[in-house]
Formats: sequence, C-alpha cells, structure tokens
Amino acid sequence: MNDPKKLFLIDGMGAMGTASLLLLLPVLFPGIFGLPDSYTNLLGGIAVCFAIYSLYNYVTFNPAKWKPLLKVISIANAVYCVISLGILLLHFQQITTIGWLYFMGEIAIIMLLVLWEMKVSSPS
Repeated sequence: MNDPKKLFLIDGMGAMGTASLLLLLPVLFPGIFGLPDSYTNLLGGIAVCFAIYSLYNYVTFNPAKWKPLLKVISIANAVYCVISLGILLLHFQQITTIGWLYFMGEIAIIMLLVLWEMKVSSPS
C-alpha cells in the first residue's frame, strides 16, 4: 500500500496505542517495564504528540503537500527509536523481561513503519 493518507492514519493510531500502553500500564502494573515513571511518561508524551501530528495530517490531508509532512513524522519516529534505545541502555540493569520485549518489539515495528514512510515519501 502506497497511500500516504492511510500511512498518516496507521502512524497516528500506532502512536495512540504506544501512548496508551506507556501511560497506563505503569499505573496499573507498577514496575512492569523496569523504567522510572519519568521515562515512560516522557516516551508516552512524545507518542501523544506524534499521534496528534499524524491524525491531524490524516484529517486535513493535502495532496499537494503530504511528502514533507510524511518525512517529518518518519524522521521523528526514527529519533524516537534512538531515544528509546538510549533510555534502555541507560537503565540496562533495571529493565524487566517484559520491558525488553515491549521496547524491542516497538522499535522493530516503528522502524518498519519508518522505512515504509520513507519509501512512500521519496521522489518517484
């Protein structure tokens, strides 16, 4: 699928899922990821911002201006993955097995999305 409008929707819904998991799971299950709450709140807050950006671009989709907007979220997603990995490495000893599985899975999925977004937004 090379429909950029649907990519904004997929990105936005994924970011909403990430935000929900990062902001709610540690409240319901303290220590589930093994990270201090400040880090899960930070990553969850970033995900909220990404969700707003992508869903806004989905709703207000402009066929003449979508490429740079898709590149922005693609780069932002890649930076988010680097930040997440840095936080994991900073707290290597504290991360639970669930935390490693969650974050490694999330990074893998987001990086696949980044590659897909970059491919779609590249000059034809």
